[in-house]
Amino acid sequence: MEVHAHTHTSRKKWTHYLWEFLMLFLAVFCGFLAENQREHMIEHQREVKYITSLTKDLELDIISLKQASDIRKKYINYYDSLVYLLKNNNDSDLDDIYFYARHAGRTTDFKYHDGTIQQLKSSGSLRLIRNNNAADSIIIYDNEIIKGILNQQEVYEAKFRIDIMENHFGKIFNAYVWNAMVDDTAGISRTSGNPKLFNNDPKLINDFAVQIIKLKTAYRITKGYIDKAIHYAERLIAYLKKEYHLE
Repeated sequence: MEVHAHTHTSRKKWTHYLWEFLMLFLAVFCGFLAENQREHMIEHQREVKYITSLTKDLELDIISLKQASDIRKKYINYYDSLVYLLKNNNDSDLDDIYFYARHAGRTTDFKYHDGTIQQLKSSGSLRLIRNNNAADSIIIYDNEIIKGILNQQEVYEAKFRIDIMENHFGKIFNAYVWNAMVDDTAGISRTSGNPKLFNNDPKLINDFAVQIIKLKTAYRITKGYIDKAIHYAERLIAYLKKEYHLE
């Protein structure tokens, strides 16, 4: 009977196992770092994309804010003149009284371009804005600066305009003259010949003047908020462009 000798493999040293473990650990760790870096880059790209979009919204806001500010400046002057003419109670000023009063039901409201901010808030993506100063400035603009304007427009200004339209226009002014002052493009033209008021009762005129003063005051307050918002938005755009290297 033949006896076969068995080949014995020499046992590996503990240092070999340690080396294999370290190599495996390093491979896993490097993979983790690479994946983490990839996610970091993707999130940074998304952050820059949101900031770029937000900057464009801010630029549109500034255009709308300036239009809203200009129209309020114009109407404040109109209402100052209207109150002055009502006080004088001169029949030769009725063309101007009709013209200035006809604008009391009109305005140009600021339109908030909040698409990007709403998307950031609704999707929880505000966390992507890692620049704390930028994130805080954006939140202040949305929650404080703009909210004050919208509240002023939608509550106070609207309330005074509705009161004037519902309780004074029809009682004081000749409806047919009032209607003839507006053309097909909704533009307002002056009357001619100083048409009489439908009712010139002093108490009614005084109440109308009080409401015009309230509306004028509301416009002044809103304009103050708007001018502050323009300055804030311009500084915010400059800051974001600098921090995120935008053109």
